[in-house]
Amino acid sequence: MASNPIFDINRPLRERTRIALSAEGPFAKGRREFHERPSQIAYAEEAADAIEKEGTLIAEAGTGTGKTFAYLTPALLAGKRVIISTAGKPLQDQLFRKDLPILRKTLGITFDAALLKGRANYICHHHLERTKGEEYLPERDSFEKLRKIERFAKISQTGDRAELPDVPDNDPLWPMVTSTVESCLGIKDCPFADECFLRRARDRAKCAQIVVVNHHLYLSAMTMEEGAEGMLPSVDLTVMDEAHQLPSIATDFFATSFSTREIELAMERIQDRGIAEAADCADWRKLRTRMNSAISALRVSLESAGLETRDKKSIASMPLFPRIVPAFLGLLKEMGVVSKALGNAKERDEELAAAAKTWDRILLEAESWRPFMTVPEDFPFPPTEDEEVLKLREEAMTPKEAPASVDLSPVPGVPSVRWLESYATGTRFTNTPLSVAGAFSEMKNRVGGAWIFTSATLSSGGDFKHFRGQLGLPEETPAFSWPSPFNYWEQGCFYLPELPAPANNTREHTERVVECVWPLIEAAGGRTFLLCTSLAAVDYAAELLCARLDANGNRYPLFVQGDKPKGALIEAFREAGNGILVGSMSFWEGVDVQGESLSLVVIDKLPFASPDDPISAAKSEWLRQKGVHPFAAMTLPSAVIALKQGAGRLIRSETDRGMFVLCDVRVTQKGYGRIVLASLPDFFRTRRKEKALSFFLQPDRYREGLYSG
Repeated sequence: MASNPIFDINRPLRERTRIALSAEGPFAKGRREFHERPSQIAYAEEAADAIEKEGTLIAEAGTGTGKTFAYLTPALLAGKRVIISTAGKPLQDQLFRKDLPILRKTLGITFDAALLKGRANYICHHHLERTKGEEYLPERDSFEKLRKIERFAKISQTGDRAELPDVPDNDPLWPMVTSTVESCLGIKDCPFADECFLRRARDRAKCAQIVVVNHHLYLSAMTMEEGAEGMLPSVDLTVMDEAHQLPSIATDFFATSFSTREIELAMERIQDRGIAEAADCADWRKLRTRMNSAISALRVSLESAGLETRDKKSIASMPLFPRIVPAFLGLLKEMGVVSKALGNAKERDEELAAAAKTWDRILLEAESWRPFMTVPEDFPFPPTEDEEVLKLREEAMTPKEAPASVDLSPVPGVPSVRWLESYATGTRFTNTPLSVAGAFSEMKNRVGGAWIFTSATLSSGGDFKHFRGQLGLPEETPAFSWPSPFNYWEQGCFYLPELPAPANNTREHTERVVECVWPLIEAAGGRTFLLCTSLAAVDYAAELLCARLDANGNRYPLFVQGDKPKGALIEAFREAGNGILVGSMSFWEGVDVQGESLSLVVIDKLPFASPDDPISAAKSEWLRQKGVHPFAAMTLPSAVIALKQGAGRLIRSETDRGMFVLCDVRVTQKGYGRIVLASLPDFFRTRRKEKALSFFLQPDRYREGLYSG
């Protein structure tokens, strides 16, 4: 090892890193499929500098660059302790189970690594034992699945439910055999504390050199009172992989919310445990009946105020919002009665005690909406003769002293937007901060050490200002963009069809899109992603495609978002080999289908945030008040990054070949179009339908007359 230059500590870390990833290094010698990538080496050298200087690096690297090896090679050669945070579990598992073992073997460096997920991913022995005693389970085959979980818990070293594929990730059994913060008995009271999978995972993480987590868990750990020294260890380097998702995940994390469905489920649990363990403390059935009535009254008032299923509206945009005030106050009143009953009963049973914790959390959040439950003088309520409703209205209309000036934003000192979202099963009340830049920057400075933010999509037209601003990173933070090693010009084609610019009529544009791309779908033999910017477009596109498939012999299987969980849908599409998948924004990223199963990616229009989206609308108004143009500062960069993610689904390896279609002519009509086009991969481009078809039908000839249209 001493003669190996990559371990010569007298050489600069930058040089040792370059050697390791060069054609003469251990990766090239030890891995047949590895080849030297200039972009990977350049990335790794900048990472080495950031690590040595304890600085911050923003690193955008195209698909296939080898980001993981680029940032981890210098960290391991320097013997640094690292936390890697990702957007979701798939990349977590890939890093831990594939990439880290390769690094360990190839570099010949011994290090301990730990994978840490949220508590809902680990089987809880206490809840497993309790569920085994249940007489009734959610589904017909639940008893069989429960036995599989029980056997797995006995032999597993981790208790990570991802290692038990026999029970689907969305199975209703999982919440019954895992814990929540409220339902966890804690080390002192749990009889299974020594066997606790979550506790073991956290203990491993505290001792490991490399710890792999996800963004939500990382933020949770950093905002707990004990911070990094509690759940996670102090480290020399923090890597935020899939960093383009970090701002939105941080915004969701700092937001606070509750829903009527949460209340219903919590009340159902309280009734069952109350009757079983504390029947003399309250009339639990009556409490639940009154709660259901209060929720029903709130639902009616929400409809009266103009909130329909699938709507997302800020309270400021609802002129009839005061109509919900009496029903909301009635709900708070009933929740208070339940809280009092739980206070008398929670000492009787550990499950009631856990239910009380959950109830108190929901009630606290619901109470935070009370200052906004005001009614203007002479507000025109619809007529009613219901005495209870009249009583609540009178209470709501009674003049009150103005509430004390209290900062009710989830992030102190930052404006927030309160908004409602309606589902078929209930309504969610959310309070979202308009910026997390200050909170994240403060947390980052507190953690210290070196930081790397990396993704294939962080810039808009080569500008990182939007990303820096979202996380409060200084303007002088170094930012680099390295191209993908893939030959997009040879491997792909970008087709921009001659269609009218999309208007507000989603159905009309969707009809044009399906009409336009159907010949391409047939030429490609299926193997298509049709990605839409709205759920309404997904539903209508699926309906239109289903009709065409019926008329043409159903040669290609159709997969539609919502038919199955996302992972199962992608796997079914991959196995089919000739399928058509229709999905919304959740399928624009984090989906990796290599090979011939995916040859055509269609995007219906530029993914601008809806003007009706309550968060985007509130942020836009806030930016205007600060003298900033919201379209240039927020709307366009966000759309470009999302579009780059969508286009990135197509070419996933050196051998992939396919076509990217954008059905939005505005990129040639509007001034911002050049920024959009400059951000896309360097595909061969055409606007001619015949040229696009020849990509599939005459692949050896389609390049003739390159720029003839």
